[in-house]
Amino acid sequence: MKTCLLVGGGDFYAEGFRPEKNNLIIAVDAGYKRLTELGITPDLVVGDFDSLGFVPDHPNTETHPSVKDDTDTMLAVGKGIEAGCDRFLIYGGTGGRIAHTFGNIQILSCLASQNKQGFIIDKEYTVTAAKGCTLRFDKNASGYISILPWGSESCTVTLKGLKYELDRSPLPCNRPLGISNEFTGKAAEITVHDGTAVIIIESADILPEREENDGK
Repeated sequence: MKTCLLVGGGDFYAEGFRPEKNNLIIAVDAGYKRLTELGITPDLVVGDFDSLGFVPDHPNTETHPSVKDDTDTMLAVGKGIEAGCDRFLIYGGTGGRIAHTFGNIQILSCLASQNKQGFIIDKEYTVTAAKGCTLRFDKNASGYISILPWGSESCTVTLKGLKYELDRSPLPCNRPLGISNEFTGKAAEITVHDGTAVIIIESADILPEREENDGK
């Protein structure tokens, strides 16, 4: 599994940014400033640079017009997919305009529909999306976790090892039934059988393992 780290210009959890060897690091617009402040040189810089205010002097800079269909982050994810990445960690993807935060959650849904895994990592929480797969959490995971349907009237889930367990139960889009579940000190699983679920983990350091199951 090849991992792509994307750094945007939003709220940046620098303490949680821990690149590993062979990770692809992409600076998204003003995310370039975040990385240079840490002394980290990205592999690629992507954006229209309206937030940064200048085009970086970097050998691998991809400049886009400000009037375009995709956001800078979506364009950067596309470059990561082209490079063979199937796991994406988005830093600096929250804060600022809430529209961009929702847009980044849409990107998580897009990745889930392609059998890839994406995370938005904030200081206080992590967001991911799941479709036709099982997410497995270590027994040491703690705190609150919420499961919300995304993009359809409902999603059908099985929850194991959490405070409130479910067995192939639908969660509707117009009622927040999946808010504030909790880890219990046991290994936990979330299986999404139908639809797409957005999962909000109230920790920046819990990243579940993903196993495809085609909704079974």
